[in-house]
Amino acid sequence: MSNPRVPAKANAPYVVGVDLGGTNVRASVLNRDEKQLGRFEVSSDAKGGVARTVKQIGAAVRGAIEDAGVKIDEIGAVGIAVPGHIDVPNGVVVWAPNFGDFVDGSYVPYKNVPLRDLVEAELGLTMVMDNDANVAALGEFRYGAGRGTRHLVMFTLGTGIGGGIVVEGEVLRGSTGGAAEVGHIIIADGVGGSANGAHGRLESLAGRDPIIERAALKMESGRDTILWNYINNTDALQQQISPATIDEAAEQGDALAIEVLQETGHYVGLGIASMVNVFNPEVVVIGGKISRSKTLFGTALRTAKASAVGSILASARIVHAELGDNAGIYGAAELAWREVGN
Repeated sequence: MSNPRVPAKANAPYVVGVDLGGTNVRASVLNRDEKQLGRFEVSSDAKGGVARTVKQIGAAVRGAIEDAGVKIDEIGAVGIAVPGHIDVPNGVVVWAPNFGDFVDGSYVPYKNVPLRDLVEAELGLTMVMDNDANVAALGEFRYGAGRGTRHLVMFTLGTGIGGGIVVEGEVLRGSTGGAAEVGHIIIADGVGGSANGAHGRLESLAGRDPIIERAALKMESGRDTILWNYINNTDALQQQISPATIDEAAEQGDALAIEVLQETGHYVGLGIASMVNVFNPEVVVIGGKISRSKTLFGTALRTAKASAVGSILASARIVHAELGDNAGIYGAAELAWREVGN
């Protein structure tokens, strides 16, 4: 049974947005004019057990409040972006593989952890949380590339592919909080390696490792490419190149690198087209460092244009994310403002 909730402060001038990551926890105090007044960052101690991570969240929030020069009783609520499957109404982390503890020498990830109650007890402040990709989408919707819209789809390209969907101004969470896993839509049945799910998922074709693998396979055929300049030790090719180096080569006109990024962009474009056709968004936001590749992004736009229903795509802008690493903090702050009632 949940503990009694800490009430939000309806007229408070500030909230705290928190981005909880597998390495660090970052917190920022925001005012009603969307200004960040104070920031603080500490280790999240993600594999040190939930009690330790809650203490670190508390330290980050208190540090940000001190840095902002405000008082804790002026904070209306705390919002937190958490990587994992989140039951938002009940404040429970259903599953988060990057957070856990070692029990008898074996790693045990978070399962059904009542994180909201624990953080509220630690801080004496209202806390609300959601999946980090949902929160980033909410941040872009409210403060970034989606400002002024009501319908948004976001893709974040990185090690994996995350995302979020906003419908009529509300985050689409589904029946148990697991909706909007855009990286797991199947776009090429049976294609691409996959250790953690079905083959042919967008993530297994356009995430970090598949990009590197495609480049390495082409290099193994003996083709000439600038990427050979990055191979300077005895490690496997996959350990010596990255999406960033592939994009550097593409910018210099390297045919192999351009081919890799065009293939990747094609897969991303199919994902965009699928989401456009299903959700009819006003804006599709593409975030993550990999998305900054001009070759990848341009190909994604062309494939989306060729593959989506034209009359639906016509009302959608496909744009780069604007908030970068701050999307989680801004989205978490928006969660907090909504809890306060703003």
